[in-house]
Amino acid sequence: MIESIRALAADIDMTLTAKGGDLPELTKKAFDALHADGVLLGLATGRELNDRLYNQGAEWGLDYPFDFLIGMNGGQICDLNHKCDWTMDLMSRETMKDILTYMMPLIEKYEVSVNVEGGGNHAAMYIKGELFASMKRRGWKFDDYTGDIDGFCAKPCFKILFRTTPEVEQMIRKMIPEKYGDRFQCVGTFPGTVEVMDKNITKGSGLEKFAKANGIDMKDIIAFGDNENDNSLLEAAGWGVCLANGSDGTKAVADDVTELDCFAGGAGDYLIEKYLKPKGLWNE
Repeated sequence: MIESIRALAADIDMTLTAKGGDLPELTKKAFDALHADGVLLGLATGRELNDRLYNQGAEWGLDYPFDFLIGMNGGQICDLNHKCDWTMDLMSRETMKDILTYMMPLIEKYEVSVNVEGGGNHAAMYIKGELFASMKRRGWKFDDYTGDIDGFCAKPCFKILFRTTPEVEQMIRKMIPEKYGDRFQCVGTFPGTVEVMDKNITKGSGLEKFAKANGIDMKDIIAFGDNENDNSLLEAAGWGVCLANGSDGTKAVADDVTELDCFAGGAGDYLIEKYLKPKGLWNE
């Protein structure tokens, strides 16, 4: 277990909470104890940073904001001290169009839900399934450009998301690297969901940028995650923990796995039992 924690970085969906859920009380209490001890608390998400994420602490009932945010799977970084505000370059409209044209036969055959994030672009195709659920859960409104590549690519973006069955996901994972492997990566965030984005951008690289700017040694950072896009985060941190409900691949790269899942406050329980109690920082 990590000897000293100066910062904590955690994924949100299916790590700290269920998708769109509240922060479990156990995790709130653990965060309170860490915050009181001067530990910097941060979120590392695949989402684009926005006002809701800036106010996530208050939304979850915490009396303090998160000290830093890593968004867009490492493509955006912001902290309260403004020592490391950084944003990745947008994917050009030409590149987006090239990728969509290449993938369109598969998209149309299987009616794959596709959307983009970043740059104020809210384009989507075949809005259904998990994409529709995500839209309702987060209060988003997508612009439907099913079959209209030019409209879909009217604005640049950070990444393109494909949401489909696990079987079709594997086809996408094969096709993208064959043509774009030198520039882009496929990253899984949820079963059947794969994101295409710059291969040099990861949550781990984002965490390293934040740590360097704030003079924090990576060995003093603990990280929590549950899926493929969290792997680099867990590997970069001094101690990486996968949730009990996480993927087998993420469990394999983690230093440890929680006993409880995200629904039961697995991250909070782990922090209490493995760090706060042994350090004499837990009073309950």
